[in-house]
Amino acid sequence: MAASTYSPLPAFDELLNMAKQDPAALDALQRKLNQELIDAQSDDKGRKAIQQTLFRLQSEQLRYKAPLVRLTRAYQLMLSEMSRMQDALEQLCTTQKPQQKPSATILPFRSKGQEQ
Repeated sequence: MAASTYSPLPAFDELLNMAKQDPAALDALQRKLNQELIDAQSDDKGRKAIQQTLFRLQSEQLRYKAPLVRLTRAYQLMLSEMSRMQDALEQLCTTQKPQQKPSATILPFRSKGQEQ
């Protein structure tokens, strides 16, 4: 198994403590991990897709104040993204060229009487 190129995630209790005591530090950690994910992408299309998803997620989070509503909206957004990715994968699998059947030239069969 290859070693992870991402920063390790702190323990749950530490994250919970950060959320209660120092939300700014938790936000900074989130931005750092998001940037690591973006930087790890090898192509511009992947980078742009992640940036767009993060933008949509952050926009939804700014729109609502209640934690449960924010969580629900984030869940719905990620579910929508997973569904979109599943549709793209299915489309890719069904649009591949079908294999062509082998063909051959059929030569007429001549009887002995037709030979010259």
